[in-house]
Amino acid sequence: MLVPRRLRLPVRGRVTKDGDLYAALDEDQVRRHAETLRNERVEAVAVSLLWSFLNDAHERRVGEILTEELPGVFCALSVDILPQIREYERTSTTILSAYVGPILTRYVERIERMLRARGLTGQIRYMQANAGFASGAALTRKPVYALNSGPAAGSTAALAVGRQLGYENIVSVDMGGTSFDVCLVKDELPDTVKNVDVCRYRVGIPMININTVGAGGGSIAWLDTGGILRVGPRSAEAVPGPACYGRGGVEPTVTDASVVLGYLNPRALLGGRLELDQPAAVQAVRSAVAAPLGLPDAEAAQGIFEVANHNMATAIREVLVERGYDPRDFAMVVGGGAGAVHAGRLAAELSIPEILITKVASAFCAFGALVADLRHDYQASYAARLADADPARLDAILERMEREGRAELAEEGVAPEDVVVNRTLELRYLGQMHECAVSIPPRPIDGTMLTEIAELFHRRHEALHTYAERETGVPELVNLAVTVLGKVPPIELPARAAGASDPSATRVGERPAYFAERGRYLDTPVFDGSLVRAGNAFTGPAIVEEPTTTIVVFPGTNMTFDGRGFYAMSAAVPDTVASDAGAGTAGG
Repeated sequence: MLVPRRLRLPVRGRVTKDGDLYAALDEDQVRRHAETLRNERVEAVAVSLLWSFLNDAHERRVGEILTEELPGVFCALSVDILPQIREYERTSTTILSAYVGPILTRYVERIERMLRARGLTGQIRYMQANAGFASGAALTRKPVYALNSGPAAGSTAALAVGRQLGYENIVSVDMGGTSFDVCLVKDELPDTVKNVDVCRYRVGIPMININTVGAGGGSIAWLDTGGILRVGPRSAEAVPGPACYGRGGVEPTVTDASVVLGYLNPRALLGGRLELDQPAAVQAVRSAVAAPLGLPDAEAAQGIFEVANHNMATAIREVLVERGYDPRDFAMVVGGGAGAVHAGRLAAELSIPEILITKVASAFCAFGALVADLRHDYQASYAARLADADPARLDAILERMEREGRAELAEEGVAPEDVVVNRTLELRYLGQMHECAVSIPPRPIDGTMLTEIAELFHRRHEALHTYAERETGVPELVNLAVTVLGKVPPIELPARAAGASDPSATRVGERPAYFAERGRYLDTPVFDGSLVRAGNAFTGPAIVEEPTTTIVVFPGTNMTFDGRGFYAMSAAVPDTVASDAGAGTAGG
């Protein structure tokens, strides 16, 4: 537990559920508590009082007293971090913010002092859990936004790719060494969720909805007690790593399976800097999977490959299908060094029509951090039946949050014309426990708009849960939210010289690769990605080797390179070719 029981201190005073001040705050008790905390040498304090999100007078005063009595101690107020109904989520989020606050503050101070000393004069910004940037000052006011901020940048990378290539709906996948991360971009907005658990601690702020499963290149294949093949979540990690790395690993991993299948070049990984031990990969797969199951090495490796793909496809379904979206309406943007080996199979299984692979796939989140907008989120609560809600009050709350956001972006140097505002209401049917987030137009709210909002809610509820109660259901408003974005200029990737559709000039040889639809190894052409030109087209089976990723073009799949750093691959179609005639050709 982050806060020992002896340090959970109550204070007398009461705000009612209507926001009225019922009993005065006992300031003397607050000061006595401050002395206790000082004697305990605490570094941070979280303050979360009942109903403070409706009337923050007591909580603000507690913060003022603690600042007086405990100079230098970090103080987080729930009305600053998450001023919404439900005290457990609000308190937990505020505690997390206080817990990481001192560490994050010291880090920001050190990093900015170092960068300024080295001559940096520009803006210094930090990635947040909502996939937006913030200044150091803004982030240290709400430190909880730093949690899970690294993977969140994957969604901004996918968004940047989609904008450049004209896609509004994207599912982003990032397959590294240990995990497989999936997130969604819908209508040019990354998908966010609230009230999720990070290391079992509840976080109530909007965070990028990242679905992570243990299906990375280092995920270990094993047989359970029933002899069923499993992959992950245990990983070989960086040390010892997959058996093929030659660092002492002996258990078969997804990477080892890819080596056995011929997808990875044992002499040219990482642009030739990492030589793989192919015999070690074969031995690991044989001893742990092939021999116990009585299978040939290739079929055992294919089994590992397919089980890993199934795990990843399930993670994608949870983000798309279980959220009410049709995969056929999305393009898949692929990140991570291992992602492009599996992408073709994943898209085919899910009926995703197009796959986009960047040349910077292995640095996907780093690229996302370069193209992220500034972002701040604001929350408030207003519980009422939607039909009975006061439009003027709704407008006042939304406008207040928008003003706060615009002021914060102005402090960070964002021009007014570069600010975009998104408004969201969280509604539910009367009696339900959970809400649906509904985006609303940024215009004044009146009675007519309340009717429009009700219909938007019905549609969203139907998309998520397959039904709506237009005739009998009573929409109830619970929370309001405003997101402000400070748009940054897009990074235009340099175009490469155009070439013919025939990529023969980039072909560097061939090697045997196993494809299940043919049931055997095929002599598969291999191409050097550093030589590829705009317009080059590839027909599967083929393999394109970039310095930090490998792209497998499966039979029945076509891929082109657009010259700006993106490969566009079609999902595989059923392969009915019985012979190998023409297999492995390119440019056709």
